[in-house]
Parts: sequence; C-alpha cells; structure tokens
Amino acid sequence: MLMWLNTHTHDNTLAITTSESSLTYGELKIAVSTLARWLEAQPVRRLAIAFDNSPEWIMCDLACQQANICCVPIPTFFSQAQKQHILKESQCDYLLTSPINAANVSNTEYRPTPYDNIVAIALQPTLAVQIPKGTHKITFTSGSTGTPKGVCLSTQSQWQVAKGINETITPEAKIHLSVLPFSTLLENIAGIYVPLLRGGTIHLPTLKELGFEGSRLLHPPLLLDCIKSSCAHSLILVPDLLMVLLHACQTGWQPPASLLFIAVGGAHVAPSLLLQAHHFGLPVYEGYGLSEAVSVSTLNTPDNNLQGSAGKAIGHNQLRIEEGEIVITGNHFLGYLNEPDSFYPTELKTGDLGVIKNDVLWLHGRKKNIMVNSFGRNVSPEWVESALLAIGSFHQVLVYCEAQPYCVALICPRTSSMTTEEIRTAIARVNTGLPDYAHIQGFTVIPPCTAQNGLLTETGKIKRSHTLSFYHAQIAALYAKEYSVDGESR
Repeated sequence: MLMWLNTHTHDNTLAITTSESSLTYGELKIAVSTLARWLEAQPVRRLAIAFDNSPEWIMCDLACQQANICCVPIPTFFSQAQKQHILKESQCDYLLTSPINAANVSNTEYRPTPYDNIVAIALQPTLAVQIPKGTHKITFTSGSTGTPKGVCLSTQSQWQVAKGINETITPEAKIHLSVLPFSTLLENIAGIYVPLLRGGTIHLPTLKELGFEGSRLLHPPLLLDCIKSSCAHSLILVPDLLMVLLHACQTGWQPPASLLFIAVGGAHVAPSLLLQAHHFGLPVYEGYGLSEAVSVSTLNTPDNNLQGSAGKAIGHNQLRIEEGEIVITGNHFLGYLNEPDSFYPTELKTGDLGVIKNDVLWLHGRKKNIMVNSFGRNVSPEWVESALLAIGSFHQVLVYCEAQPYCVALICPRTSSMTTEEIRTAIARVNTGLPDYAHIQGFTVIPPCTAQNGLLTETGKIKRSHTLSFYHAQIAALYAKEYSVDGESR
C-alpha cells in the first residue's frame, strides 16, 4: 500500500484543489504511479524539484518515494546563488520544474516527461557526494546562522511525524489551506502528508494568489480572501503571518467559522499574542520542532493548550533536558549531507534551552544566542524580541547586548510612516515589563530582512549572526553615542 493513501478514502474524493483544477485520490494515484515509472526508467539517484505550491510539487515528491529516489526540494524564491549551492552540494541528476522556471535556465538539456507541466532538466553531476544510507529527502536549512546544510531524512521518518500529527490534531480538520512554501519541511509534512493520511483535501493557491512576492507577503488582503474562500479547516503560519491575521482582526476582519486549527511555528510567539488570537476567534496552537528532528516534535492542541508553552511531545520521539538544553532521541535525521562525522546520530542536541514540566515543553531561547552583558547578566535576546513584536508595531526586531552595558535593537517598523518618536514610545512601553538589565536603551531603524538579501531563512527566522555582522557599524554607533530611549542621552 502507498504510505500516503488512507485505505478508507474513496478514489472520487478530492485530494487537491487549485483555482483552476482539481485531482481526486484516484487521479492522484495514477499520476504518481505514472511519474514514478518514468523516474525508474531514468538514470536518476537524486532529483531536485522546484515548483510553486502546486499539484506537480506533490506528484514529484510522492513519485520519488514510490520510485525510491532521493528528493531535493529547492525553494523557488531562493537567490540563484543559493539554488546553485543546493545543486552543487547534492549533485542531483535531474531538476524537475515548471516550463516557466525552465525557460530561465540556460544551457540546459531537456528530457520529455509524461506531463506537459513538468519539465526535466539533465544536470550531469560530476562530483561524488557523501550521504547516509536510507536518505530519501534532503531538506536544506540554514537555521539562523551559517551556510545552508543538507539535512538527510528517510521516508519512514517523515511519515512517522505525519502519523503523529494526524493522531494529535482535531480530527474534523479535513480541508487544509497551504500557505507556506512546500519546500518548508513543516508544510511538506503537515500540509501534504497529514491531509492525505486523513483523506482530506489540500487547497493550493499559488504564492502570488496568496499575496506573496518572493518570500514576502506584500498583499495581505489576498491572503485573507484565500482563507475565507477556501473554507479551510487548518493552516500553518509563521509568527509574522499570525501578526497579519491579528492586525486584520483588530481592523474588523472576521475569521471564518470553518477554521478549526492554526499551527504556528518557526519562532517563539509571545503568550500575549496567543491570547489575542483566541480572543478574536483564531484557533492558534504553538508547537516546536526543527528539520533535524523531522519538523514537529511538540504541539499544543485544543485539549492540551498551555499558552506560552510549546506543548506536549506528539509521540514519535522523546525529549529530555541536559544542562538546560533540549535533547531529542527516537525519530530524527540521518546526518548532514557531505558531513560523514554527523551520520547516524543516536540523539540530537538541539541547541535550544528549555524545561519540561508535567510533560509540557517550555522554551527559554537558543543556547548559542544567550548574551552576557558587561555586568555579567544573561540575556535571552529572543524573549526581549518577542515582547517587542507582541505590541504589533514592529515587523522585525533583533536585540544585542553582548559584553555591553545595555541592550540595543535593530528595528524594522510594520509601517514606513512610523516616526522615531513613536518607535521610542513603543519601546519604552515594552521596557516597563522587562527587568532593567533587558531594557532597550538604543535602536536603529533597518529595512526588512529577507531571503533575497541573505538575512532571513525560508521559515522567517532572521539569520542572527549574518544580520549583526551586516549592521555592525550601526550597532557600534548606538553604543558610541550611548542614547537611552528611557530618558536623556547618557
């Protein structure tokens, strides 16, 4: 039996819908098997796929599993240099993509495929790769620092997570609206595999129809319209997209009654934002996971929801705390591509700090991001940042205080019309709820950090070390003039 097929699902049940077409489960089975047979006839070991969210993306992913071929998703909004890095590291034999994307690739050798909307480009790899046995997907993640790494996953590990999520979330949630790119592992597993396991329907607007240009949401009303018109039961958001929905609610938007479960992940969400969400009727539940743990590890649910926590483990792996750090055993990755010393780990040291109380995980920031100010105080910048973001005035915030007497912040306001005085007032208001050593005493305004300028990951996390390095001069200037938002110049 195909791993994704629910034996109780009828062939005429809708599996995928778009604004222009649909596929039933019976049609999807035929499409996947046809493409898998084509792949089996090619000299292919590793296959790169690059599509917008579409039936073709799903078909290629599932066909790779059926043909036992390693799949390498490529985010379409990555820069050309980032795409080339993935292809060089993985040495894929073919790239499957759309005709529009293929037209932008020069000096290519094409192969016919069974489907007009899927173009095969021969890549002719020349280098050997070091890859753990059993790898069926390589998802590239840079976290918040460093060059993107290829996280090697087995098919079985991905479906174990999907089954755990399927058994955990609201069973009535049958229609899923895919908002995040499928190249994001969270959307890949929870947005494709979980609906298929429960015989549900995946609704696929294109990123343009959702209001995205590249990785940025530039037209929020389009996203809101998609949520209403799709009659979606579930969707997955990163914190910044949750802020878009909250802002819409504050200005009169009514969430559709169809929504039953909104998962939010990718970064910590301030408890006050979660309270606001539930006040407006947004059924938002925070979880925790990382690519090396095959995406989701813990999740809050309607039956077990402690706002401010990351929820309980969903069963496919085990979590414990060692010297404050979260360590995961059980279901996790096979290692990093081309890093044989990392192959076949028995446990995963996450680098995240937290505690477990009554089986519930509470996060305390990143181990490597903890800063020590010049008075010897430990400051978790992520928690200060979440407090600043919770007021809704700022799009992005990065806090710094390492070996310095006070904290400063890089601020990207949510609107370009926000004045310096308004920013100062907003920060001062947040400072009243923070211990004095975590007060923001200076700031500088910056443009948005994006995937295109290399300062943002595909899941919406700011690349901390990259951004701090990029704005080193501005940060140094903040300490040179010793300005305080709480009072006069020092």
